[in-house]
Amino acid sequence: MRNYLDISGHITLEGSKSILNRVLIIASHLNIPIKIINPASCEDIATMTNNLCKMGLKIDKAKDNWIVTTPKKLNNNGEFFIHDSGTAYRFLTTRVAAIQRSKYIINISDQLKRRPIEPLTDILNQMGIITQVKDDSLLIKGSLPKGGIFDIPADISSQFISSLLLIAPSYKNDLELFLEGDIVSRSYIDMTIKIMQDFGVIADFDGSRIFIHAGQEYNNLSEYLIEPDFSSACYFWALGALSRSTVSTNTINKISLQPDYEFLTILEKIGAKFEIGEDKISISHGEIKGISVDMRDMPDQVPTLTVLALFADSKTTITNIEHLKYKESNRIDALIAELSKIGAKIFYKNGVLTINPISRIPGNEILNTYEDHRLVMAFHILKLIFPQLIVTNASSIDKSYPNFLNDIKSIKS
Repeated sequence: MRNYLDISGHITLEGSKSILNRVLIIASHLNIPIKIINPASCEDIATMTNNLCKMGLKIDKAKDNWIVTTPKKLNNNGEFFIHDSGTAYRFLTTRVAAIQRSKYIINISDQLKRRPIEPLTDILNQMGIITQVKDDSLLIKGSLPKGGIFDIPADISSQFISSLLLIAPSYKNDLELFLEGDIVSRSYIDMTIKIMQDFGVIADFDGSRIFIHAGQEYNNLSEYLIEPDFSSACYFWALGALSRSTVSTNTINKISLQPDYEFLTILEKIGAKFEIGEDKISISHGEIKGISVDMRDMPDQVPTLTVLALFADSKTTITNIEHLKYKESNRIDALIAELSKIGAKIFYKNGVLTINPISRIPGNEILNTYEDHRLVMAFHILKLIFPQLIVTNASSIDKSYPNFLNDIKSIKS
């Protein structure tokens, strides 16, 4: 089925939320104010900054840069509310756990109750930190973590590992983590280690073991530039791949810390054309081909690729996505249930998601998104092609990209 769009335009994206969240945690260790250039303004970042301010940080927010100032002594007591942000939940849990003689209560949303935290709290408990899960909250009684040698499951979420790495200056002794199982989102661990290195702290990662020497301190950088958010860019790159014209997004260089930057190589594999300039990335379509691809390191773009696959010339198979069951929704089940409504022959068997091209124009079907921002944005690619579709829970995009729908409208033909 061929139903290419005839749209064009350029989208200027805010900074990467993944990078910004990591830099904000590091900033809480610094002794001088830091200017963060090209920040982001989504709900996930608001959750992180609001709770960091409860710890005593001061964040002066201008449009294009923030000044983050950390007090000489962080608050010992506090109560957080984490609204649907798995990153903030895991990163802040570990950060407050590393404050000497602290007592924090972390309240969580209904959505976060379904997302695991135990692999992280189990290790914190072994380090001498008291954590207690009770109803809708997590109680943490913190102290300087002992460090030590630990096995940690790596097949559920890389955020458990990143959160333990980011508090590197707090450890009394060396930290050694042995990663168990198939490592998911390994590129996000690499991102964490690279950002830590930018601030002068070294973590040795050999593929299944991470080692951090105790006694390291973060360098007091005066400023840090955040790359554009390429996870958000992927939706517009996908639209470029489906359009007769060109769609572009901003960039600041030809390499990136972000795993989703590699979505460009997948687009090239399926037949799209792209060009990386000094300040923008441009995407245009070719004949969309079915492919087989491992998406272990780009789980957030599985819905995006699945939608593209509906317009390919043959079936697409996606592997290593079992961990998608632990995201904001069970994205595997959700994609199958919702895309089947529009005639897609899509199924998941033996660890492989298979998507066959659609062969009919859908009617006025309602695509449920289970309050998952990634599904909302991916399904809106479909809605541009088939305006009669109805996509639910549009407000869920506030989590990561509140301006998404306005940006989509700006590139319509």
